[in-house]
Amino acid sequence: MVYSIAMDVTTGGRQNQKERTRRAIVAAAAKLIAAGTLPTMPEVADEALVSTATAYRYFPDQLSLLSAALRDGYAGIGEQFQPDIGTERDLKRRVDLATEGLLRRIVDREPLVRTVMALSLLRSVDSATPHDDAVGVRPGFRRAWIDEALRPAEGQLGPANLRLLRLALGAVMSSEALFALEDIMGVESGEAIEVCRWMARTLTGAMVRETQPKPPARSRKDGASPK
Repeated sequence: MVYSIAMDVTTGGRQNQKERTRRAIVAAAAKLIAAGTLPTMPEVADEALVSTATAYRYFPDQLSLLSAALRDGYAGIGEQFQPDIGTERDLKRRVDLATEGLLRRIVDREPLVRTVMALSLLRSVDSATPHDDAVGVRPGFRRAWIDEALRPAEGQLGPANLRLLRLALGAVMSSEALFALEDIMGVESGEAIEVCRWMARTLTGAMVRETQPKPPARSRKDGASPK
């Protein structure tokens, strides 16, 4: 009986130590990601003060480690990415506020968001990773912002038009659009946000105009020649 209790204590202690080591490795990876890097296994091991072999015992490859680190990193910011556009009723204004709110949150966490994008792309070309697992790395916060912005339009635009606008905004209210403007067009984040806001307003305004009832054509008076 004493032997059994001693074995249980030893086993429990080892399990706790393993869990602490795993957490240290994940925390080290999350720290390096937050600094704007896509760390290798040796870099994470150095930061966690463990050997590279130890890191590989807990995670078989870089992708699985970074996925765990990103899950931890996003766990604390999900609430901060909740839609917050107030009680504005004008549709274009709601979309404008949503675009700015989302993109400013992305800029505030740019290293983390860029790392998520990089990891998703890496996993998408990894033949051993199912497609759903690769895209599942990305949390898709934009969907909630778009849905909230377009909520008043659900009974106005019609299902097909609403879906079209939602998809179009998904390409504009995005980290991809933001980073393309920064990296390819060479603008600062503030200007990139303004361009995305303009695109979102333009798309929304065009859809609203397209779905508004057309005024009846005025008939010409008898004998009046067309101009």
